[in-house]
Amino acid sequence: MIYNENPITREAIDKLLKKNASIQANLGTDSTEMERFQAKIKWAEILREIRSLDAEFADVVQAQ
Repeated sequence: MIYNENPITREAIDKLLKKNASIQANLGTDSTEMERFQAKIKWAEILREIRSLDAEFADVVQAQ
């Protein structure tokens, strides 16, 4: 897993994961279906970016 071996890759992936965490944290019980859908789409985009950096790591976080 490149994530564990390359500090530059780890930093890039961590930034992407923090971005997703922020998006997910801003969803609440009052979020509309459209907002939830947009968050899901954004996660898919972030996951594609992660996959381009480390496909094995992407498989691990996608399962969650």
